[in-house]
Amino acid sequence: MSDSNPGISLNPDNMVAVAELRKLAEQGNAEAQFRLGSMYGNGDEVPLDHGKALEYFMSAAKQGHENAVITLAWMYATGTGVETSDEKARDLYLMAANHGSVKGQYMAASMYRFGQHGVQRDIAKALDYYQRAANGGSAQAQMALGRMLIEGKHVEKDNVVALQWLFLAQANGAKRADEVIKEVLKTMPPEDVEKARAVMTSGKPE
Repeated sequence: MSDSNPGISLNPDNMVAVAELRKLAEQGNAEAQFRLGSMYGNGDEVPLDHGKALEYFMSAAKQGHENAVITLAWMYATGTGVETSDEKARDLYLMAANHGSVKGQYMAASMYRFGQHGVQRDIAKALDYYQRAANGGSAQAQMALGRMLIEGKHVEKDNVVALQWLFLAQANGAKRADEVIKEVLKTMPPEDVEKARAVMTSGKPE
């Protein structure tokens, strides 16, 4: 029986590529640092090593690398390779959100909507972050806004605007968007459906 690690490649080309990434990472290249962090976090072409993954992610995050910040937040939120910390997860998600990350904005919206990671539930803040993420093209945020407007929970019910967001979510590939749209259409008069479609031809939902 071989004692080699099946997750480690012996392909010379891959080994050269990893060496090049390390060189770039040592020079301060944030993308290289993030990629190495991902590789060590997944045991992809290198031994699985959460400590090194954390080190590389932190180096990239300090330079504002969006995916590194989001990944670190997820690690602290789930306790993957680190001790679980709601405080660190919250701070990292908010840092990403407030620096324009659509992914971060969606996660911040979810935190405030459901009171996660130590934040108090705040629907106004959740809607603000959902709106930002939705305007940034997040299909998940568009779906969330559509559903909230349909349900009318904590927000004023508005099927016309809901349908507008759902159309955008559908265009962006959101799962189940078709199903939700069909259900909404059953309850709406034709003139409201046309109103929603007309707005979508001229821009984003109001």
